[in-house]
Amino acid sequence: MLAQDDNQVKRLQSIVGEIHDSPFMGVICVAGGGSEALAQLLTVPGASRTVIEALVPYHPGALADFLGGQPDQACSAKTARAMAMTAFQRAMRLEPDVEPGRLLGVGATAALATDRQRRGDNKVFVCVQSLSATREAALVLNETRTRGEEEALAARLVIDLLAEACGLPVDLAWQQSKVDGFSEHATPGLPAWQGLFTGERRSTHDQAAGPEVLFPGAFNPMHDGHRTMARLAETILGKPVTLEISAFNVDKPPLDYFDMAQRQAAIGAEYPLVFTRAPTFLEKSALFPGATFVIGVDTVKRIAEPRYYGDDMSACIAAIETIAERGNDFLVFGRQQDESFETLADVALPKALAVICHGVEEEMFRHDISSSELRGKTDS
Repeated sequence: MLAQDDNQVKRLQSIVGEIHDSPFMGVICVAGGGSEALAQLLTVPGASRTVIEALVPYHPGALADFLGGQPDQACSAKTARAMAMTAFQRAMRLEPDVEPGRLLGVGATAALATDRQRRGDNKVFVCVQSLSATREAALVLNETRTRGEEEALAARLVIDLLAEACGLPVDLAWQQSKVDGFSEHATPGLPAWQGLFTGERRSTHDQAAGPEVLFPGAFNPMHDGHRTMARLAETILGKPVTLEISAFNVDKPPLDYFDMAQRQAAIGAEYPLVFTRAPTFLEKSALFPGATFVIGVDTVKRIAEPRYYGDDMSACIAAIETIAERGNDFLVFGRQQDESFETLADVALPKALAVICHGVEEEMFRHDISSSELRGKTDS
């Protein structure tokens, strides 16, 4: 058990004071568990130098609104990282005159002792996002503890990981002797990735000429369907394919350095890969005019949906016309939809979009498994 004796309280206050004296400041987002850390930060003099904003999106809808999309799980390492990256982006918006290297985003999510029945162990996930790295730590709480004791552990992890990100000599090894499971990991951000998140770069592509064939996607994971699409696209178009992953997404939380490193490692040297901050095809076309985009039929339908253009169909058509004016077009592959295989020929599109789309016949390509299905099989 963790007892909050006078020595521990003084230690915590001392660490918080050092955090306030450091040059770092940030936005802190805590989804319930670990919220005690906010009180600890705010009750020590100097908090205004550290805390730009403190948020507690406790309700699932509030968390989805904060992240810009529904997370796969409310309590997970990935969600804590998404919270931290979103908080970091918010810190840059709220303090545009502060050097980005001094800004932090903190995300914490936990499943702690409750009056409801829960499967599995109680857990705490914390992440601190800086310009230089994604730092994350996790606790697994197998022992029987009170809610207050678990809250104290979660808050202490938030404070210590924040202190570490501020460059303070904090040893997180104490966790290993106090809990049943502890892990810590840091993923550094490459300079080109850092430029994406500060807005100094729109893409990690460094060559003077842009790729002629771009295959956008999440590639989480890269599977045989993607490989078949890329191979057929190269055969049909007679040009090499470059994969593109946007660090920002219209329907999902932003990526972090851990996500980016993991996907880059999984793809390896199989195909060239660029990261961008272009979530929409209008933005992609501005970055890569003249490129052919390799997409699935489900994606081409979304391009024609007014909800992505402020529910304004005229804005949708104007965006498509701009894409066409930039010389871009689409190579569209079919996809299994319920009991049938849907191709471009089965979809009714606005004329402005239809004229720049070229379908791949079902006989040439058919792959019925998606990335989400693969992730489900991997997780089970």
